[in-house]
Amino acid sequence: MCTGGDVRGQQKAAMALQKSFPRRQYTLWTIVSCYLLAISDVVLPQERVLFSTLASRLIPHIEPIRTAEEAVLKARVLELLPMTDGLISFLYDDATEKWNNLELATMRLDAVVKSEKWEKVFDTSMTTVTAENLDDFESWKQMAYAGTKLDNEERTNALIELLEKRRMTRNGALASVYYASLRSTEATFNAAKSYFENFGRQQCAFDDLQTYVGAFDAQKWLAFVDEQIPLSIETSTQHEVDILVNARKFHYLLAPEDKSFVEDNISLYNKLLTSPAVQDRLETDYFYGDDLIIMAATWLLEGRPVSSPVPEKDLIISVIILLETAASCDKYQFRIRLWLTRLYLYIGSFQQALGHYNILSIKNIQMDVLSHYLLSRVSTTCPTWKPLISTRDIYDSNAIQTPYHIKKVYETGAFSQVAGCMEFGKRLSESINKGILCVEAKRVARILGMKMDGLAINPILVSTKWKENRDFNILYGTTSEEILERKYQVGPKQDGTWVNAFILRETIIDELLTADKRTEYTSLLKDLLEKESLESLTQVEKWSLEIVVQLSAVADSATVDSVAVLHKDLSEQIEKYAKMGDTSLSWEWFHSRFIIVETVMIVIASLDDLVAMPGTKKNGKVVSAIVACKKSVQAVVDGIKEDAKKLKLGRENWARDCVKRISEFDIVKKLDVGLIFHTMCNAEY
Repeated sequence: MCTGGDVRGQQKAAMALQKSFPRRQYTLWTIVSCYLLAISDVVLPQERVLFSTLASRLIPHIEPIRTAEEAVLKARVLELLPMTDGLISFLYDDATEKWNNLELATMRLDAVVKSEKWEKVFDTSMTTVTAENLDDFESWKQMAYAGTKLDNEERTNALIELLEKRRMTRNGALASVYYASLRSTEATFNAAKSYFENFGRQQCAFDDLQTYVGAFDAQKWLAFVDEQIPLSIETSTQHEVDILVNARKFHYLLAPEDKSFVEDNISLYNKLLTSPAVQDRLETDYFYGDDLIIMAATWLLEGRPVSSPVPEKDLIISVIILLETAASCDKYQFRIRLWLTRLYLYIGSFQQALGHYNILSIKNIQMDVLSHYLLSRVSTTCPTWKPLISTRDIYDSNAIQTPYHIKKVYETGAFSQVAGCMEFGKRLSESINKGILCVEAKRVARILGMKMDGLAINPILVSTKWKENRDFNILYGTTSEEILERKYQVGPKQDGTWVNAFILRETIIDELLTADKRTEYTSLLKDLLEKESLESLTQVEKWSLEIVVQLSAVADSATVDSVAVLHKDLSEQIEKYAKMGDTSLSWEWFHSRFIIVETVMIVIASLDDLVAMPGTKKNGKVVSAIVACKKSVQAVVDGIKEDAKKLKLGRENWARDCVKRISEFDIVKKLDVGLIFHTMCNAEY
């Protein structure tokens, strides 16, 4: 039951064990499985009520509670019930509080906040951050909020006294800022100043304060943070670098019209290269000063004003040079490497993108979250097998390892982890990245002429509620309209519609000679293309899907006319899409041509299968029309391959000329570029 993720099966098995062998352990298992069903999306609303009631009625059979894990389980079950009094009573019971458990403390606070019992909120938070020594910012925040709600002098004085006592701790200092924000802007400004004076030398300072500073007088705040910057940048220690970078981040946030921002950042970065902060660090240490270059790069990409504007056609290469310069000094700066991966892909230089991606050594679950930076539309930017298949392996591992851990959770009584393990396994098994890579693996194998054994895609996957686990917000810098990194991604963001469309396409191709299945899946694909939002598809991807629908029509009735219509549409659209993309600087050039090549391969293979059918084979006119169609489209593919060879030979010279021209720009002259040179040639066609 655990292996298949069958929660209903787990509940039935646990109930059977509990009835047949009345042991406390089996009762606990039954409660856990009922709880899982009550919070799952595989049961109806009325069933959720049934299972939550059943779980709560079994609770008395495990009394008294023996462990903190059992206490958490009981609290989670009581949390499902409509009345909160029972939950609050249990959480505040002396027998529960003795466990001194952070999860129980969090639930205790959430319960009284939800019930708006502000005196209990205040007292609970005070107990958590003092007596229990379970200091967390949420407790501080709720205590401050409850204090303003109560407007009680005694409690207000106690809060102010505690904030003053803990002002040298991060949570205490940040709580002072939050409490001040509930009163006035002037109080918030003074509290933020106090925070920055104590914690400006830590990398968390900007993230902690950025939500508050938007209400300040920008010039006044920037003048204050600039006063904290050390006078001698060249002799800065690591903590002094942190102050400098935090100050520059506030300039990035609050002074978007500063024309000297990019050049100032580059100048400051050059000075830091000789500082103790750089000289004394280990190769693997994170250097916060790199954020100066990242900010300069994103400033340019956002199109903000600069004193020496960069021509639009040279913008991305200029940014790449900035980032490559920083990367040459700091091998493991992950944001720089991710930006370079994204930008190299954007200009169609997969091998350079792969080099930076590999340095990051992304492994295991990180692949589900971050591999899209490299593998977005990999089959049509640079069909490659190794990074694709190594990422797919994590989903096979999940199918084995997650059920094992769920069984161990049941056996060891770590009940608070069951729901998390189940959710983890479900999110991976239904990950949209998994669906994308299943499709891409088959497409890459087709383009590279590899065997497709083991790459079959089950069409039932189109009913999957795909889970979005990918992280699109890890890169620094955003515009007001869109997340900046999405502006420079390879095509529209691939979503569930994209996955389902290509699953149906692959199924139609596999079942082309099976009439009933072909008709069923062609109908589903046509409905999707007509009714769904197609924002995740590029125009050439949509065309490729439509061609497969036409192929299905030819298979239904292989006549001279149906083949002629297919031939005409292929010829017209191939001519159109074969002209897309700038040969020197565009992922679209590769994307459109690889899709043309793949689509032609599908058409030729499918037409060969149709010719071999007895009904078609006897019709000489249809066979002749098919042969003419194949010959025509194959000639186009041969022409594309010749163009690709010419591009490969000329792109290195273009890159050399481009870098030479850009090296004369003012912002690049300020860098010690040295021998940095990039061919930006795509090695695989």
